[in-house]
Amino acid sequence: MSGPKVVRIVTLEEMTATSKGYLARLDQSIKQWQKSMDKLSETDEKFYETIVAKRKTFDHMLEEQRFSDIQKLVPIEITSLNDDIAQRRQLKVAAKSQQAIEEKQAKENIKALVNLLNNKQVVLSDQFNNELQQAIKGKYQGNINQLLTKVFNLLTPKNTKELSQEQQALLNRMVVDDTTQTFASWLEQQNIALQKDPYIQKIEHYLAELSLEQKEVYDVFIERLNNIEQELQPSRKKLLLDSIVLDLAQAVNEAKERGVLQAQLELLIAELQQKTTEPLDFDFNKLDTMSVKELKILIDNCEHTLAKIKEKTEAMYRQQVILQGLASLGYEVRHGMDTQWAKDGRLVLRNPSTPGYGIELAANAEVARMQVRAVKLTSENNQQRDSDIETLWCSDFTKLQQWLAKQGSDLIIEKALPVGAVPLKSVISEEIDSLQKTTEQKTLSSKKI
Repeated sequence: MSGPKVVRIVTLEEMTATSKGYLARLDQSIKQWQKSMDKLSETDEKFYETIVAKRKTFDHMLEEQRFSDIQKLVPIEITSLNDDIAQRRQLKVAAKSQQAIEEKQAKENIKALVNLLNNKQVVLSDQFNNELQQAIKGKYQGNINQLLTKVFNLLTPKNTKELSQEQQALLNRMVVDDTTQTFASWLEQQNIALQKDPYIQKIEHYLAELSLEQKEVYDVFIERLNNIEQELQPSRKKLLLDSIVLDLAQAVNEAKERGVLQAQLELLIAELQQKTTEPLDFDFNKLDTMSVKELKILIDNCEHTLAKIKEKTEAMYRQQVILQGLASLGYEVRHGMDTQWAKDGRLVLRNPSTPGYGIELAANAEVARMQVRAVKLTSENNQQRDSDIETLWCSDFTKLQQWLAKQGSDLIIEKALPVGAVPLKSVISEEIDSLQKTTEQKTLSSKKI
């Protein structure tokens, strides 16, 4: 069928450029994985070697022109890298949170034991007293469990054999909240009470996440929490804790959103830099200080810029390949016709072997789909000759597809009418001459079938 057709052109250059864009995103994703591993203070050489091996495989796919495989598998690989980091981050947050809770337990236990020491009027050295105060403030650099044991030992006489049974019982009992308990059971209950604290789990989890996302914000909350812990009035302390939990939740959500947006932006920038040598119109040094709103605006701008660049370059590839293909079949293709096509949204080409007739390419040059049809360049009405021309164009169209296939490109028919289904469109020759008179008379070099 070689009546009017709607066709879609996919060029080798377009498929190559698209695949390279995917690989640019993958390369950036690998960099993000490495950066995240540094943040987590982790290494995994075996996993990294797997990443490198897969990246080399994609290079081989590009050489073999396995474009569909690249465009299918690269997003899967990027998702895999993101999932790996998410899992590692989740484990790190859980570990940091649990460590913080245990340190807080030890700190509270020391605080309680120090009170007992003071009640018993036990005299402490200045150095030991300073260590205890540092531990209570959360600034002790040594092993806090060893410090806890040292405090407990001060509450235990060196020679318990000299004590009567009644004295030993009194020693092992400490008055806490009007109950008598042994030290071991008291310590156990202290830990259980802290684990059930409605604030401790949330706060430490949020802080652990912030420490990985935004260290400077984390430091602000740590100072704020330390101030809250100094509050003596229970009702006010509860209000302050409620407030910090809400603020922490908001800060974590914003930090996570910023992280996702920044990662998305980095992938966009990587593809943009692969597509163009033109400098991008923004300051990379400001990315870390941008708000969520600013990042979203920048992402929209980058996506728009990337779409425009793709549209322009892919249109150029399509114009070049279709005009070169038609030139190889003997159609008159002159320098400047691609510009005329972009301006007018259509282009008519003559073939000296069929005087009075030609073909029309109709569509904006930026659009992958176009209508192609045989046309006559006069107003004469010769239905038999018109039918013969459409039949000849059928043969030429097949040759054009074959020529494009040799170049690695595809010319795909999406809709077609049979020969004679509609009258041949008449395009007056003078109009064509007027459209083309400003173009240079230089025929494009091309390959013959």
